[in-house]
Amino acid sequence: MSIEELFYLHNQTIFKYLYYLLNDEKLAEDFTQETIIRYFKYEQTIKEGAELAWLRRTARNLAYDHYRRKKLIQFVPFLNQDVEVEQSIPHTPHQWLIQQEEAKALYLAISKLKLAYRDVLILRKIECLSIQETCDVLGWNEGKVKNTLKRALLALKKQLGGELDEEV
Repeated sequence: MSIEELFYLHNQTIFKYLYYLLNDEKLAEDFTQETIIRYFKYEQTIKEGAELAWLRRTARNLAYDHYRRKKLIQFVPFLNQDVEVEQSIPHTPHQWLIQQEEAKALYLAISKLKLAYRDVLILRKIECLSIQETCDVLGWNEGKVKNTLKRALLALKKQLGGELDEEV
């Protein structure tokens, strides 16, 4: 696969994941390019069919390294832009305001969770990855992903004052 083909296939996915982690468009673009470049550097060591998991894991490592260098770990607000447009468009200004306030509360609550919880919530509930795909990205076993997600949802529920929609 050429660099153009790989970039075309996966750049949006990797960019979006990095943007969720970094909340910096320029940095997410730079790290997306760096991730693609690293793929070609290590292409021979990557299992066939595991390219996207490898790309996500590499992107995650780049983001974490960035925060370690800055000695700063923070969570980035996200919006799942893949939701059907009908569901995401408020019909009145009042509904829009309520939606914005709920999103702020959710972002704030998630930002207070520990990093492992943030990771599993982004990958499973925002990126909608399967358990196996999440295992591949995080390097965890299936039990750890399930348990961490369960604990993350409980911690998020606690942060939100007991109000948690199961479709987080």
